[in-house]
Amino acid sequence: MRKTAQWDWPAATVYQEFVVSYLEQQQASEEVRRRVESYWPADVRGLRGPELLDRVLASGAAVDARVNEVLVRLADPLALPPAPRDLPWLATEVPGWLQDALRLACGRAFAQRKMYDEALESMAGIQVDQVCDPGSLLFYRALSEHHLLQPEACLEDVDLLLQRESELPVRYARLARLIRADLEGYEPESLDEVARLMRDVHRRLDLGRAGQLVREEEQKIVEKLDKLIEQIEQQMQQQQQQQSQSQGADQQSQSRPMEESQIAGGSGPGDVDKKDTGQRSGWGNLPPAQRQEALQRLTEQLPSHYRDVIEGYFRELAKQDR
Repeated sequence: MRKTAQWDWPAATVYQEFVVSYLEQQQASEEVRRRVESYWPADVRGLRGPELLDRVLASGAAVDARVNEVLVRLADPLALPPAPRDLPWLATEVPGWLQDALRLACGRAFAQRKMYDEALESMAGIQVDQVCDPGSLLFYRALSEHHLLQPEACLEDVDLLLQRESELPVRYARLARLIRADLEGYEPESLDEVARLMRDVHRRLDLGRAGQLVREEEQKIVEKLDKLIEQIEQQMQQQQQQQSQSQGADQQSQSRPMEESQIAGGSGPGDVDKKDTGQRSGWGNLPPAQRQEALQRLTEQLPSHYRDVIEGYFRELAKQDR
């Protein structure tokens, strides 16, 4: 039995009435009224999603030149989208339904430019049941949360979005399913998480960001990698000790015949020599052969695009250790 969706598309007639009322409040000219009327079909009952959002925005732009200026900037792929916080008039001089539509449009533009922090900030506080296009709100929120490694919030938005999968734009539905599948295999404190953090740092650097947040993410990556490398080193040292003990036992048994009644066995102190790692991992202390083996163990279970990122990190680390 299909589960009832927790959200619904708003009636386009409601937003059409909002627009008409706005025209009256602003005492719009006949020319503006005719222009706005041309944006809306004779029967609006089938309008929803991005089609409704764009008509609401176009209507607002026809009435308010400031809204139009914002939309012009959003439409320019080379222009930096304005952040709602930098539009002081938005919260005080624009009706709530148009505020939410414009903030959603800013969030959409930021997300399309891979500026996911700004996208989430622009859309913060918009309610799913109070915006003209809840599908786009959930989609661009989930997209941003996915790239910023916020799995719980992302999966919550994806699950909500897919409750109306058959009614969504095809792109939304397909990407939402891909995001869900990708996060099902996500494990915190793993190389998968490290690779995702690396990808986010590269994204920020590509955007020209090299501030405190990037430095904190880079430090987090180093710490997580150091921890994983230390675990691999310990495993390798334990294996080497076991092999050494096994070889010693074999040599001892060959030099002195064992009595028939004696039970075979042996024991050792179980101590493992600890390596002085200093301020960072012991990666630079490993011989080349062991270093390559540790790298192979760390990356063998990862998809190739993650493996390439991590191997590149280790190459840089090896250069620093020389």
